[in-house]
Parts: sequence; C-alpha cells; structure tokens
Amino acid sequence: MNTRRNTLLTLFSLAWVTIIVSLYYVLHKPFSPESAINLARTGGQIIVAWGLISIGGGLGALIFSGDEYHPLARLGLQAALGLCVMGIGMLVVGSTLGVNAPLMWLLFFLMGGVLWRHVVAWWKTWRGFVPIWQASGRLERAIAFGVGLIMLSTLITALAPPLKFDALVYHLTLPRAYLDAGRITYIPWLMYWGMPQISEMLYTWAMALAGAEAAVVLGWMFGALALVGIFGFINQKFNERSAWIALAALMAGFTTAASLAWGYVGWMTMFYGWAFLMTLDRWVTNRSRVDLILAGVFAGLALGTKYTAGVLLLCGLGVIAWFDRKEPLKKLLLSFLLFGVTGVLVSPPWWLKNIIATGNPFYPFLFPAGAVDQLRLVFYQDQPIWGAWHETIFLPIMATLQGLEGTPGFSASIGPLLLALGALSWIGWGQRSKNQQSTLKVAAFISVFGLVIWAVASRISGLLIQTRLYLSLFPAFAVLAGAGFDGINRIKFPGVRLGRVIGGFVLLVLYLNVFQISNAVLRQNAPQIVFSITTKEDYLLNNLGWYAWVIESIDELPEDSRVLMLWEPRSYYCTPKCTPDETLDRWYREVRSHQDSDEILKAWRDDGYTHLLFYREGADFIRDEDSRYQDSDWQFLEQLLTSLPAPLGFGDVYALYPLDAP
Repeated sequence: MNTRRNTLLTLFSLAWVTIIVSLYYVLHKPFSPESAINLARTGGQIIVAWGLISIGGGLGALIFSGDEYHPLARLGLQAALGLCVMGIGMLVVGSTLGVNAPLMWLLFFLMGGVLWRHVVAWWKTWRGFVPIWQASGRLERAIAFGVGLIMLSTLITALAPPLKFDALVYHLTLPRAYLDAGRITYIPWLMYWGMPQISEMLYTWAMALAGAEAAVVLGWMFGALALVGIFGFINQKFNERSAWIALAALMAGFTTAASLAWGYVGWMTMFYGWAFLMTLDRWVTNRSRVDLILAGVFAGLALGTKYTAGVLLLCGLGVIAWFDRKEPLKKLLLSFLLFGVTGVLVSPPWWLKNIIATGNPFYPFLFPAGAVDQLRLVFYQDQPIWGAWHETIFLPIMATLQGLEGTPGFSASIGPLLLALGALSWIGWGQRSKNQQSTLKVAAFISVFGLVIWAVASRISGLLIQTRLYLSLFPAFAVLAGAGFDGINRIKFPGVRLGRVIGGFVLLVLYLNVFQISNAVLRQNAPQIVFSITTKEDYLLNNLGWYAWVIESIDELPEDSRVLMLWEPRSYYCTPKCTPDETLDRWYREVRSHQDSDEILKAWRDDGYTHLLFYREGADFIRDEDSRYQDSDWQFLEQLLTSLPAPLGFGDVYALYPLDAP
C-alpha cells in the first residue's frame, strides 16, 4: 500500500514541477525562438563534428588495437588511422557517387551503426585522463585550466562564421565548390585544388551535414586530438609535469592556439606529425618493422594533408640513417624501403586525382598542366626571398622573436616556450633512462633536420619561410620543451627552487596568451553571433569590413551573374558566382597574353563574365611591393577601368564594375 502511495506521490510531484516550470517559461522566455534555433544548430554542429571524430576513432580501433600504447596515445593513433581512411574514402565516394546531404547522412549513420561497439570502446579510452589528473599538482592543474580556457575560446570562434584568409581562399571554398557541383571534381578556377586534401575531404562531409561551422569545429577537434596524443606520449615517456609543460609551450603561441578555430589544416599535420614521431621512436627502441611501417604511414598521411609536411619523410630517412649507421648496408636499405615506400604508397590518391584531371601528379607545381600554364607557374614559384642570410642561419630564434601573425616573413607568433625550454632539453642527460635518452635523440634529430630543411627551402622561395607550413615538426619541439623543463626541475641549487621559478614563467606566458586569445574572441564578437546577440551580416561586417558589403552586393546580383575578381583571392562567400584571383596573378597574365585592354575586356565577356570586382587596395599593395609588374601593366589597367561603365563603389577599397558591352 505504501509502495502504491509513494508511486502516486512521485508521479504527481514530477508532473506538478514539470507543469509549473513549463508554464513559467512560456511567459518568461529565457531566449527568443531565433536564439533557440541558433543554439540548437550550434549544438548540432558540435555533435556532427564529434560524431565524425568518433567514427574515425571507432574505425581506427577496428584496424589497430594499440594495447601497448598509453591510453591517450592509443586513442590518438586510432583516430589518426580512422580519419585518414574516411578522408580517402570520401574522395572515392565523392568522385563516383557524388556529395550531397542525404548521401552523407546515410554514410554517417551507416558507419556509426556498424562501428558502434568500437566507437564506445574508443570513448572509454578517454578515461586515461583520470589517473593523470589525480596525480597532477597545482602547476599542472593551473596549466590545464589555462589550456582549457584557450580551447573554450577557440571553440566559440569556430562556431561563428569563418573569417580567416586561407579558409576563405581554399580550405573551405573547395568543400563548398564540391557541394555546389554535387561531386568531388576538378575545380579549374582554383589552382589550390591540386593540393593534398585529407582535411578538406572531411570538411566536405561535415559541411554537407551541418554547414561550414561544423567543418571548422571538426578542424578544432583535430587540434584537440593532437594535443591529447602529444600529452599521452610525453606522459608515458617522462611524467605528467613534462606533458603539461609541453602543452603549455604549444598553446603559448598566439598563432598556434588561435589557428585551432581557423578551418586550416596545420593542426591535422601536427596530429600526424605526433603519430609519426611516436611510432618512429618506438622503432628506434624495439626495431619492430610494424612500427617503422606505421611511421612511414603517418609521414605519408602528413604529406597527404599538406605538401610541406613531406618534411617528415625526409626527417624519417635521416633518423633511420643515423640510428642504423652501424648496421649492414642491406639492413639499412631495407629500413629505408619499409619506411619510404610505405610513406609514398599512402599518398597516391591525391597524385592520382591530379593525374586524371591535369596530367601532373604534383599539380599545380613542377610543370605546366591544367589551368596552370608556364606563366602562372613561374609567377607562383618565383617568390622573392624574404630576409637576410643571418635570419636563416638563426631561424629558430628569428622565427620565435620576429614571427608575428599576419605580417610578412614567418607570419606566425609561436610563443617563447618552445625555444626557451627546448634548447635546454640536454640538462640532466645523465640522470635519464636509456629509453628517455633515445626519445630525446629522435625528437632532437627531427627538430634539427627539419629546421635545416625549413632554412634551405626559405632560400628557394619566399613563401616557404612561413612557420605554419612546418607545424608537423612542432610535436618534436614540444617533446624537447617538456624535457627541458624536466631537466631544469632536477637542478638543485641552495635556496632556489628553480623549477618553481621557471614554472612561474610558464604560467605567465600561457596566461598572457589566454588574455590575448580571449581578447581577440571578444573583439571579433564571436560570443555574440553564437548566442544570437548579433546577426551574421553584422558579424561579417565587423570583421571583414568593406568586403562584407561587397559579398552582400554580389549575392543580390542575378543568379546567372559571373564576377571576375582582381587582386581578391577570397571567394568562399560568393561561390559559385565569383572567380577568385587566387594567387594574385590574373592581371599579370592578362597583359602578357593580350595586345591591349580592349582585347582583355573582350576575352572576359566571351568567357561569360558579367562583372569585375576590383580590389583597389590590393592592387596598390602589389604596385608598391611586387617588382615583377611593369609601369605599362598599370597603364593598361587604367585604360580598361576608364572604358567601363561607372562602378558600384565601396569606399576607396572595392569597385564592382559591370562588363556589359556598350
């Protein structure tokens, strides 16, 4: 009787509270319907990105058990393998069956259903954090809190409409172009189509399911996986404190931290760079051919994400040559073959797509093919060398001290800790185990050899000085930084606890970057757009200035309009109406391919262009900085512009000209 009474009271209480709370919020709405829809969309984008990551982790768990690895390192390796299979699979499916939302949802649920046991097992691996957290002290938890604030800030930014330059030029423009075309196909108007595209394939999948923001959040999760993998590896090799210090060193750089939310591919190359480092380190220790093959696979996957990440293949061959230098030549050559051939064999999907479309496996480089003729090839590759020789010789110091986000040259702020601590990784060498010494040798060799390649490449082309092109090396830098702090912490000096002093520096640098990142997020108004306090139009206007007005005006043009851009490479927001000037070489080619401005204009009209978007500030910058242009080139430009009808002006920045024949 009491049981029945308690049951009725329980049901009545739940019903009563539910009714009162519901009626209260019917009249006291905490947010508008628009806000509710936007928050639901935001939640959906996070779920979609996490779902794709989880499917990748489950697929990797099916392929590779990795029981011998630290749980956090294991979950990273499994995700790395699974995501690469998904990326290559996306290329095959998208090129044959096509890409559209229904098909992508079908694959999403089909793979999730088939792999759900492995996905759940992969989720459980995340419990490896629990004992590490329990063993962490105040310094470690302070670092964790700072890293967490950066991750939260960048996640908020990732959930806002994309803004960053290269994302709007090609990282997100290619997925949007594929979705517009309904399949993964050759995009002749964007030469960056020839780049390796593991990340862009996964971005296409996420974008088809939940929009561009889901793709950027997916990229943010690539970075989170890279951090987890690096943390697990260093924790296993050294200790919890070294692992946390390594994360602090990576997240102390504005560019490295902020780029989590940019929709770029640098963190994916760092992810594969960590997997390469860890498996190569295991090979040095146990000489297992399986580990050597895995190292080759991950080096090849890094190359399949970004061409410059191919530096890992060269570094791997160097490590093999060094550690096998006393072995018989036959064994050395076999190691070279196992590593090198494996690395090359996982890259062919991207070379094959280029061969089929253009005949050049390394399009748009090496030789003319597809939409890249000899003139374009020379213009793109013949970039002026940046900086003097001493800046190349002291590259690590110069990249750290001179590198500023958005400025010429290194164009990235990576923070001081990687250099400050990494250069001290030799301290306490005699007190380390042979296993730790071996790991430091591998990390040091990759770091030094990678820096030499970076320095040499920077003297070949000015573009190759940019720090973000070499993020695949940063896991090795992080290992050295973590070990450097560990060595400092071992120093015993009367009256001074040096570890605490340096730990204070680490926290100071990290939290200064927390402030800088948070300040940038607030200035950008990312929380306002995520929580529907401002509109997408106002958000873009606040961050993109006149360009946002331009995009809005182009969007209002008739559907059959085609806009040719001059000195404006960003076309994401106006695809497919716009044809971008993706390498800022269009006018250079036009004046060398036609006799006069009238012939240029006729060619544009014959190609179906109805409007010309002229980026005046971009042209002025090129006029002042690029000596490859001649005075006659600019005279031709003035003649062409004056022959056109009056443009729609956007300050003194942009002009949108109609190309109607008189």
